[in-house]
Amino acid sequence: MTKQLLSFRDFLRTGTFGPVSPSLKMIDIANVLGPPDGWITEHAETIPVYWTFGKLEISFGEEAPHRMNWFQIEEAGYLEGDFEILTDRLVLTLDGFSGHTKPSEFLAAGLWAPEDAAVFYAALSDDIMLNICAGSIQIHFRVDTDFIEDGDAQKYLASSTVSQLVSDIDSRATLDSIYCYSQPAFEEIPGAFDWNLLNGRDYLEVVR
Repeated sequence: MTKQLLSFRDFLRTGTFGPVSPSLKMIDIANVLGPPDGWITEHAETIPVYWTFGKLEISFGEEAPHRMNWFQIEEAGYLEGDFEILTDRLVLTLDGFSGHTKPSEFLAAGLWAPEDAAVFYAALSDDIMLNICAGSIQIHFRVDTDFIEDGDAQKYLASSTVSQLVSDIDSRATLDSIYCYSQPAFEEIPGAFDWNLLNGRDYLEVVR
């Protein structure tokens, strides 16, 4: 079977993944990708609405015609080398990106105008969450917080200047997952955390 080459850069820039876009329905995905490697059926009421194709995972609505809610590249922190084989039909060319690419490197890569990207960060217990939202794309990072002496991430965020914060966390951020929505991406779980917002250009100015 002929494999289709997909560009990681084009995905981040356009919000489409070769034949996959968040405007598709379940039947469309079945037509272009065939059956998935697996389904998550834990919360399915009728048919499985969460499909997995390697690191590509797709969530569909419960009601017919089962329009896509979003798709994501899961475990993106493990991306490395020149390409990632997703399925027997799809191969992702990484275009110089990897699971080690830092937030500032995504913002400086010419994928979007930096001022059109938003950087959200918040503390959750002893962890720091960070994501970049640009168009329909949302890039999630984990931040190694071992550098915080007392382990209190909330106290650290409250007492740090923006310059210190960005300097501390950018080099310690690890790519986690990348989501694509059918509408503009915004903060993860709106209202659930005390999110802080930085314009992408302002974030880059601090890093530089």
